[in-house]
Amino acid sequence: MVFALVLVSAFLHAAWNALAKRARDPAWAVHVAVALSGAIAALIAGGELVLGRGGLTWVALAWSLFAGLFESRYFHVLGRALVSGPLAPVYTLSRGAAALLIWPVSVAFLDERLSTLGMLGTGLILAGLIAAGLARGMHRVAVRLGLECALAIAGYHFGYKLALDAGGSPAAVFTLSIGWATFLNLATGGSEFRASFTRAVRGIERTTLFAGVVCAASFLLFMTALARGGAGWVFTLRNTSVLFATGLGALAGEPPGRRQLLGAALVCSGAIALGLER
Repeated sequence: MVFALVLVSAFLHAAWNALAKRARDPAWAVHVAVALSGAIAALIAGGELVLGRGGLTWVALAWSLFAGLFESRYFHVLGRALVSGPLAPVYTLSRGAAALLIWPVSVAFLDERLSTLGMLGTGLILAGLIAAGLARGMHRVAVRLGLECALAIAGYHFGYKLALDAGGSPAAVFTLSIGWATFLNLATGGSEFRASFTRAVRGIERTTLFAGVVCAASFLLFMTALARGGAGWVFTLRNTSVLFATGLGALAGEPPGRRQLLGAALVCSGAIALGLER
């Protein structure tokens, strides 16, 4: 069940990034789509409270705010990264570098263990991400922004995991984190940022609207899986989204090279190994 949740979440994650990339201004599309996803999650969290389910403990609330700090930075940098480089290499670099950060911490501090098959699967996925990330045509700025994304991804991933382990429901944790991240961006971005955000919301494109719905679905499925599985395992498996990002990039006129195709094949093999390990 967790395996299927992660794979569906991976596809949806790549899909909303691809939708944002197609917008007139990808950077603003990311901000608006994320804010919309938080509003959708808030409706779900409110419904849970009415039914007497879900909610947050004080510890979960604190970790949700911690995750929001990194989400704020992530979505700010992600938009700029999508403007600076092709979808698939930027996406692959950010996810792969984050995986290299998350696994050691998960094993050292979250008591996760890897079987031989699990290590094989993880190794294949990381090798695939590295191969795909070496694609030609990546501007230096896109590489730097991709690595910044990776740091932010690792930070919010652990924040979410610890909030969920502390008793927070996926919808409530995501709502608070994204709400806090959106507030921080608006509060610190200056008057020009706020004016541009307002204009982007008022003139929201159909593509961006759809991206927000898909983003909400992706993150809620991901967090449901994260609540049931290990942080390193769930995140590594979710990086199968690079397969979908490569395919969606090709459909958008960014055909993959041989390195990207090799990386996709390795990631797919690793995902199968991780699935069998569970």
